[in-house]
Amino acid sequence: MKKGQETKIVILEAGLDMASQLGLECVSIGSLAKVIKMSKSGLFAHFQSKENLQVEILNYAGRLFSESVIVPSLKIKAGITRIKALVDSWINWSSALTGGCIFVSASTEYSDRPGKVRECLLRQQNDWIDCLDRIAQAAISSGDFRADVDCQQFAFDLYSLMLGFHLYFKLLDNSETKKRKEIALDRLLNNYR
Repeated sequence: MKKGQETKIVILEAGLDMASQLGLECVSIGSLAKVIKMSKSGLFAHFQSKENLQVEILNYAGRLFSESVIVPSLKIKAGITRIKALVDSWINWSSALTGGCIFVSASTEYSDRPGKVRECLLRQQNDWIDCLDRIAQAAISSGDFRADVDCQQFAFDLYSLMLGFHLYFKLLDNSETKKRKEIALDRLLNNYR
């Protein structure tokens, strides 16, 4: 890996951590340059604008998310076992970030703000929802789900459960969150059998 690429990864890792803690909007060329002790002009040379920096952070987070959550889950046998592995991987991903899942916080920040950052986030979230839909289709094919399951409804229900977990775990710091997640997930999965 070339020095410029190594530097860019260091910048993106620090930017992801900052975005997880403070929100993506708080990540700017100047604020990130201070954190990594780099000149603003040096950091600017890598991204050319705050918006490009934020998009690159989202793309970097998306690659890490795919490597940490989606790819390992797809190695598990299709069906309920895969779904549970996917949820556990998502929880581990979300918990590993200092402030929680960047996609959850950025969704609130950019829900009604037009531009390249919102477009990137929207594409990523639609891809994630499509992934949940395909995992439900695989559960039907494996015989774990009924043949008449509405896979888009399942994707909605499962993602809603994960977002609820994120709120209870990160903001409310509820000690029973993991136990309640297991109960809710089992009920959800039983509804689709």
